[in-house]
Amino acid sequence: MAEKQTDKDGQCVLPLSRIRTIMKSSPDVGSISHEALFLTGKATEMFVKNLTNVSRKKSQDKMNVSYKDLAEVINDDDILQFLQDIIPLKIKAKEYLDQLEDEDEDSP
Repeated sequence: MAEKQTDKDGQCVLPLSRIRTIMKSSPDVGSISHEALFLTGKATEMFVKNLTNVSRKKSQDKMNVSYKDLAEVINDDDILQFLQDIIPLKIKAKEYLDQLEDEDEDSP
């Protein structure tokens, strides 16, 4: 069973067992202390809260965060560049094909 806990008692909201599984999937990780696991979970939780708050502030609809809002925040912020492959701006297929044609024309 997941070790999901509430934030009320100062614990991590994310399930620590899932975080451990993700961390263990790296071949470079040996053992994981409970403190490292908790801090990784708490840092992830804080990162997600910050990302959603920034997206909500830039959104037209202040009650909901859409994919488009997240993608725009990630695309505009250089610090979040590592997420651009995961949450790219949506474009139409025709625009993408036009971009590919332009790249092919520019290549020698």
